[in-house]
Amino acid sequence: MLSVRVPNVPSSSSSAHGCSAGPLCWSSAAGWLLLLTALAGCASDPPAKTTPKTPANYTAPRTVITARETTSIPELYERARALAAKGEHAQAAREFDRVVKLDPNGELAESAAFQAAEQYDEASEFDAAATGYEQAAFRYPRGNSSATALVRATRLRTHLEQWERAGELAQRALSGQRQLGPFESVMLYGASALARLHAGDEHAAEVWIEKGRSLIDDRQLDAAGRVSRDLAPLYFALGELRRQRAERVVFLPVPANFGIVLEQRCQLLLDAQSAYSDTMRAYDAHWSAMAGFRTGELYASLHRDLMQVTPPASADTLEKRQLFEGAMRLRYAILLEKAEHMLEHTLSMAERTGEQSSWVARSKEAQATIHQAAEREQAALAALPFSRSVLEAALADLQKRTAEKEARKSSQPAPRPR
Repeated sequence: MLSVRVPNVPSSSSSAHGCSAGPLCWSSAAGWLLLLTALAGCASDPPAKTTPKTPANYTAPRTVITARETTSIPELYERARALAAKGEHAQAAREFDRVVKLDPNGELAESAAFQAAEQYDEASEFDAAATGYEQAAFRYPRGNSSATALVRATRLRTHLEQWERAGELAQRALSGQRQLGPFESVMLYGASALARLHAGDEHAAEVWIEKGRSLIDDRQLDAAGRVSRDLAPLYFALGELRRQRAERVVFLPVPANFGIVLEQRCQLLLDAQSAYSDTMRAYDAHWSAMAGFRTGELYASLHRDLMQVTPPASADTLEKRQLFEGAMRLRYAILLEKAEHMLEHTLSMAERTGEQSSWVARSKEAQATIHQAAEREQAALAALPFSRSVLEAALADLQKRTAEKEARKSSQPAPRPR
């Protein structure tokens, strides 16, 4: 402790006349108290320096240092958003991918993963987009965008005709926790049906198709005119199912009830064409090209199968066999005309929309093949020793006899069950 020696205080008479005791003159006891206070202040310890505290939950943004720049994850994320806003979708996707790669567990990673896929989708890089959506769904399964990413991945895998993978994703989406919208559900049913058709399981495919059709009817999703693109896979699956069933109805060996069998084949053809026409109502160039090619193929394959029909036993002379051949060629030439017209319509649509898928190339090849087949038919008719009027009369007679034969069979009583 610091001690202070206090001098003797002069008497009141001395203080009244002046002070001769030293250089300092104290007028009262208060002066001594002031001095003691000042000395005590000078002798105490200096105040300690304090350092500002950092909040316990504060995390500094991750810094990214490259040869060209030093930045942070939030800055990279905002840069990607700015590129997306300017329509530079491919570059924006790569920047969002970079955010995920550099900070996969950061607070911006989930959003960046989803937006990377979205930007690849906008840039028409569909395979990269599908992969991105899958990664967003599987890497962040509890995220807000996980279910949406899974639906979008399924949609793109179906568009890319990757049927097996699309079916797997569809099943995962359908078994998820999020409630799906009706159009999403129909699309997933269509993807599931196409996957089963690809695997050769028509029964399972039909189950998925009917689930989708029931939902369409219940929710009235198929209004007149244009329909949602999400309905296209289901309608195309329905067309494929009917086409496969139609092409299993063949005419060799020639069935005894040829007219009935032909009617069955034609009805399946028309049913398949109706489903393909509904596919086109989505006004999606890719699905329309697929449906258009398949419709043309329906007519071309029917013509091919009918031209393999052999003359009946009653055509026991060369002239009768030639008449039968001419009547068949004349009657079914219309099938090639319909096929060629359908393919021409499909190619016009593709040129108008810029569609360049493999279905367009297949349509061009099919159109050329059908055109050549039509020319061969005309040449074969011209080579026969009959005029067109004679062939038309023979065709009328053939149709009449076929109808009479079918009528006699239908009028016969059914055999009694044993």
